[in-house]
Amino acid sequence: MKKLSHILIIILSFILWLGGLSPALADNKTVLGVTTLYSTPSEQGQGVTVYKDILQYAIATPFSLPPNFPIPATKEEFDKTVVPRLVKGLGDGSVTKAWFDFQAGEAESTGNQLFSVDAPSGEKLYSVVSGKPLQQCPLEVQDTQINFFLDSDDASKRAKELDAQGYFIYVSPVEELRKKVLDALYDQYSSGSKNPSCFLVNGTTKKITVDFQEIYTLLPPQLQQPAREKPLVFLPKNENEFLYVVNARESVS
Repeated sequence: MKKLSHILIIILSFILWLGGLSPALADNKTVLGVTTLYSTPSEQGQGVTVYKDILQYAIATPFSLPPNFPIPATKEEFDKTVVPRLVKGLGDGSVTKAWFDFQAGEAESTGNQLFSVDAPSGEKLYSVVSGKPLQQCPLEVQDTQINFFLDSDDASKRAKELDAQGYFIYVSPVEELRKKVLDALYDQYSSGSKNPSCFLVNGTTKKITVDFQEIYTLLPPQLQQPAREKPLVFLPKNENEFLYVVNARESVS
């Protein structure tokens, strides 16, 4: 409970510092996206509690169906009753402000590990979040990729490129790619003795690669040159461990 309270205080304090996004103070033109790294599944679970249950954010990773959720027996029923709600949940991946907390990871190069990025006035940031499978049931990934663009078409193009490279696309403007992940998870579930763990993206990754090259001028000054040159990479602090990701977005109607 003390750990959860500590995490809650840190997150709420930072969100208030970013611009007051509590329900009472929220600017309905501001949509916040957050990416946070954790060292253990337990800490990640506490982060999900804060973002999903307390702040009511939509969660891209980790992703799982609600406890005791009756997974439809047929793909046709699944497509009709489950897919539309899940595909629409994160929309086109656009935000006006993005917050990153990479303190649990080890930066491959020097740079900030706690910072935020604002879209230019009147514009949006379009994100693509994806993972390349390392194992399935539950899904673990060898590389979590996050890309940012100011143009929806550029984000769509990158999502299709990553899809062609074998990445699962969790967030992007391309609706059919968001559905493709659900199709793959359902196929895993159907072929895995209907084990619910096969319908799980647990946010476990060997590394996280964040590409700001298209928006590097929007980053804090000390990060602009490194981000312009190449994507920023974060690894577990110990070689044989994993990072645990929470990627969430302020829920909007």
